[in-house]
Amino acid sequence: MNTPKYDLPKGFIFILAMLTSITPLAIDVYLPSFKQIANQFYTSIDQIEITLSIYLLGFALGQLLGGTLSDRYGRKIFIFGGLSVYILCSIFISLASTVEQLWVFRFFQAIGGGFAVVNTSAIVRDVYHGKEAAKIFSVISMIIMVAPLLAPVIGVVILHFFSWNYIFIFLSIYALILLYFITKLPETSPKIKKGGLFSNYIVIFKNPNAILLILANGFGFSGLFIFITKASFIYMEHFSLDTTYFSVFFGFNVASLIMFSRLNIKLLEKYSSMRLFIVGITLQFVTAVTLFALSPVVTLPVVVIGFMIFIGALGFVFGNSISLLLEHFQEMSATATALNGVVGFIISAFVGFLASYFHDGTLQPIFILMMATSFLSLNILGLLLKRKRYT
Repeated sequence: MNTPKYDLPKGFIFILAMLTSITPLAIDVYLPSFKQIANQFYTSIDQIEITLSIYLLGFALGQLLGGTLSDRYGRKIFIFGGLSVYILCSIFISLASTVEQLWVFRFFQAIGGGFAVVNTSAIVRDVYHGKEAAKIFSVISMIIMVAPLLAPVIGVVILHFFSWNYIFIFLSIYALILLYFITKLPETSPKIKKGGLFSNYIVIFKNPNAILLILANGFGFSGLFIFITKASFIYMEHFSLDTTYFSVFFGFNVASLIMFSRLNIKLLEKYSSMRLFIVGITLQFVTAVTLFALSPVVTLPVVVIGFMIFIGALGFVFGNSISLLLEHFQEMSATATALNGVVGFIISAFVGFLASYFHDGTLQPIFILMMATSFLSLNILGLLLKRKRYT
């Protein structure tokens, strides 16, 4: 790799991965506690599942506002501000006495997370370009996959000794520690203040290739959220596994994603980011079709292996898609990252809602949604290839 133009601290990539990890931690660490939270608030698990979609919507809004502000005024100030809101709301969630309070504090926790995390990809794009950026994104994706691998385990351990409230105390402590490491990062924002606050979004919307990339990534990413939303049902209700086995099988998917991410880094030496992006989405679609075809007689091993491939294929999607997008926008990388995140999380929140809405006690609606999201992503990539030649 070329030498970056900034004085980067030791563990630069690890610090960015830690920052990005606040989202998978916030989503996955409390999954094993759904039943306990529902019981405390005298409500159903479906009402607690809504907090996942609420988090995605708040996270999207935080990115939308934080991205354009970061490009204009600096990265670090909004990382600090976002993490501070995240910490306070995590504490408020632990003190919530009603499910409605849980929803409200979860929304604002997500906004703070969005303000902070949107800067990760922007900082990478400020420092690296092209295939170098794609490799860094893949490395970060691989590292942060440790978070969802450990998160359910952490949640189970906390639940073993304490109540669900302490899970959110853990999240606040994690973010507080992260504040210290952020002080070591250089300021990389170009601080471009031309035009109105949201004029950069207009520039991006006028770029059809960028919009197609954002949509293709959004539908590909939403497949992951189908699994996250219904993982508790699939393993703990449909296959009647306890929380320990839930953590193990959930971890298999994360391990698969790490392996595919490592493979992606290796293949980038020979193949383009676009080609690997297409391979990842194609693999998702083929896997989803296979699971649906086998759904009448599907067994636990088939489901476990199927999800490992479906989720693992995203290792070919995450780093390559964001790298391809940010090559279009050198001086507004946080804004482009924000729009990519907003669209991706809105699509994921909607798909997550559909996964709950069409729930019928079987796995078929889940497999149908998996087919639909990967099919849409694949067709959008086809439109993009017709518009622009990628090698």
